[in-house]
Order: sequence, then structure tokens, then C-alpha cells
Amino acid sequence: MMSSALPFKRLSFFYALYFALLGCIAPYWGLFLQNRSFNPEQIGQLMACFGLVRILAPNLWAYWSRYFRTPMQMVRWAGMLTMLCFSLIWWADSFVSMAAVMILYGFFWAAMLPQYEAMTLQHCGTQADIYGRIRMWGSIGFVLVVLGAGYLFEWISVGWLPLLMLSLMALIGINSLTLPEPAEGHPQPAPSGQFLNLLKSRPVQVFILMNILLQISHGPYYTFFSIYLENHGYKPAEIGLLWSLGVIAEVFLFWKFHRLVSFFSWRTWVVLSLLITAVRWTLIGSLVDFWGWLLLAQLGHAFSFAAMHAVSMRYIQHLFPRPLQGRAQAMYSSVGFGIGGALGAWLSGSLWLSLGGSQVFFLATLAALLGAFVAWKGLDEKEC
Repeated sequence: MMSSALPFKRLSFFYALYFALLGCIAPYWGLFLQNRSFNPEQIGQLMACFGLVRILAPNLWAYWSRYFRTPMQMVRWAGMLTMLCFSLIWWADSFVSMAAVMILYGFFWAAMLPQYEAMTLQHCGTQADIYGRIRMWGSIGFVLVVLGAGYLFEWISVGWLPLLMLSLMALIGINSLTLPEPAEGHPQPAPSGQFLNLLKSRPVQVFILMNILLQISHGPYYTFFSIYLENHGYKPAEIGLLWSLGVIAEVFLFWKFHRLVSFFSWRTWVVLSLLITAVRWTLIGSLVDFWGWLLLAQLGHAFSFAAMHAVSMRYIQHLFPRPLQGRAQAMYSSVGFGIGGALGAWLSGSLWLSLGGSQVFFLATLAALLGAFVAWKGLDEKEC
């Protein structure tokens, strides 16, 4: 049952700030790196650094959380160290130093979301629709920053991006000081070895593989979509609008998903979402010069991210007992956004110049289709 002391506004504000920060990185960090004279292969490698960090960091932090008095104490330290490490960005003037800064601040930044996700689900109890309403504010924060920054960078250089990001990091740290612990505190520890045994089960392995393939398919999107659009003559405000449209569609689906989820089985939602993702990358790869088709492709983000994430949260609650859900969240982040994200960024960066943007997006289509096949063959239709 949901806690009567649910800090709805403060949790919502965290998600708004956290994803506002992501709204600086996803659309504009590639442009920032390009502004700093890095080439596409280097940009792909630098963006892969985020993924590499997310392979290890969430799991290490989930393990280290036992040494902190409370989960909130851990994320407060992580927030402070994220800001401190990121402040070194103004002294990063080479590939190696830029990679070092991105790895350092990414390591601490990766600690926060899995713990917040676990705490939010614990606060919400069995009322999963409350989670969707809280998480929706992350999408709203993303949209506001992407749109605002798009218009801002019409007037000033994208080189000012780190200052905006540092301000958001400071607000995240301040907000963390206002959040209470869930009423139940730390969950009881699970039996030794139970988590590893669950990782060996077929449903969990299929869940992991489909999320890796999903994130590999997002590699060219998160790494090069803004550069791809700029190369085709789009202005920063138009780029921001296209990113925002995708997240507005995401907001709508998050808001309504608790009513829509019962229309299909979870497996059907996953397969449908991955097929729509494949169509989305095909449209972006082949019809980038046609505004109307790009708008349609961006609406597909409701399925590429929102539906997939919402169903994944349900699978985590279904596949893992409560004492293991914090580690499961960390695993979901590390293998999907970590391994999948790193591979997608590295592959797209390696192939961008030799194949061209359109062909790289067509390869992303194949990754999404393979994910749909894995989900169709591997997930149990009877699992809600």
C-alpha cells in the first residue's frame, strides 16, 4: 500500500531535474564535443564512456550502499561528487582529459537514478500508476530544458552548455537534502546467491538481452541525431523541438499507461514497441529532409522509451523479490544503458564516416528487429 507520507512533489522535482540534465546531454553534448573540435569517431568513443561507466557504476554503488547509513545518504554524496568532478570540464582540453572527466562525473551520476527508482517504487507500494505520474515529471523537465536550450543556442555558443549542466547538478544536490527515507528503510537482505541464481534464469536473460539490443539501436540516436540534423540544415531551435516532441509523446504514454497496459500482455507491449522503434530508425535514416516524417518518427519515442521503460519496471518487480529490486534496477541500468549504450555509441561512431548517417540508422533498425524477435521467442505470453 502507498505510504501516506509519499513525498510526491519532491520526488517529482528530482526526476524533473535529473532528466533536465539528461536533456542537456542527449541532444547537445555531441554538438558541444563537435564545438570542441572532436571528430565523429572521437565523439562516438567519448559517448561510449558514459555507457562503460554505467556497466560497473550502478552495480558497485548498489553493493556499496550497505556501507551507508541510508540510501539517501549515499545519493547525497554521489550528487556532491558529481558536481565536483564535472567542474573539471573547463580544464579538459584533450581527448584523454575529456574522457577522464566524463568517466569521473558519470561514475557518481550513475549512482543516483537506480537508488531513486527503488526508493520511489517503495514509496508507491502497489500503486504503480503513482510511479508513472512521478516519473512523468522527468519527461517534462527534459522537454523544458531541450526547448529552452535550443532557442538559447540560437543566440549563444553551445560552449556554454557545461554552465547550465552544473547549475542543474547543484539543484539536484539541494533537492536531495529535502527528501525523507521510505518508511520501511533498508529492505531485509536476500539469501546469499539468490540474485546470481535469478540472473541464470531464462526470463531474466531474455529481459537483459532485449534491453541491450534496444539500447544498441539507440546508439546513433543518442550520439549523433543532433549532429545528423544539423548537417541536414536544421537549426538548434528546430533540433530542440524535434527532441521535445519525442518526449512529449513519452509524457502522454507515461500518464496514461496504467490504463493502457491491460490492453495487451507485457510481451506484446515489448514486441510492439521494438517494431515501432525499428520503423522509427528507418524513417530517420531515409526521410531526414522531410519534416512531417521526422515528426512522425519522434512520436515513436512513446514506444521506444516510455512503453519499454514502464514494462521493464513491471518485469523487475515481477522477476525479483523486493530485497533484490535495488540491485535489479542497477543491473537494468548497467546492462541496458551501459553495455547496450556503450556498444551503440561506439559502433555508430566507428561507422559514421565510412557508411554515413543514413546507413548507420538502418543498422539500428536491424538491432531493434532482433530485439523484437528475442522478446517474441523468449518472453512468456502468460506473464501479465
